[in-house]
Amino acid sequence: MKVAITSTGLSLESNISNVFGRSPNFIIADLENGEIENVLPIENPAKNERGAGNLAAQFIVDQGVEALIIGELGNVAFGILRNAGIKIYKISPRSVGKNLKYFMEGKLGEISSVSSGIPSAIDKRPRRDKI
Repeated sequence: MKVAITSTGLSLESNISNVFGRSPNFIIADLENGEIENVLPIENPAKNERGAGNLAAQFIVDQGVEALIIGELGNVAFGILRNAGIKIYKISPRSVGKNLKYFMEGKLGEISSVSSGIPSAIDKRPRRDKI
């Protein structure tokens, strides 16, 4: 299974990145028979672009990823990924390698809707109280 995870660096020892669209990097790995194989570190080509989340989502789809481990994700990017059949899992505050291991052990929770654990841009808008 091809899995992607957001990362601050380019190795399995790197820290995870809690953001998706502006994540510095992605680590894409094939997980086979309980082993991490074919690790591909990639600089996020969308991180400095307008609409970074949507562009990053399409980039992940184009890589043939089957599962994504992330922290935060916006509504539109979530839709792009889910429509492509990519399963989304909540990141653990550990290294990239540890998260991939937890994923293989079934220890990361799947996120099936934006309301089940992903803060969205809508949630971050300042509230305006009427007077």
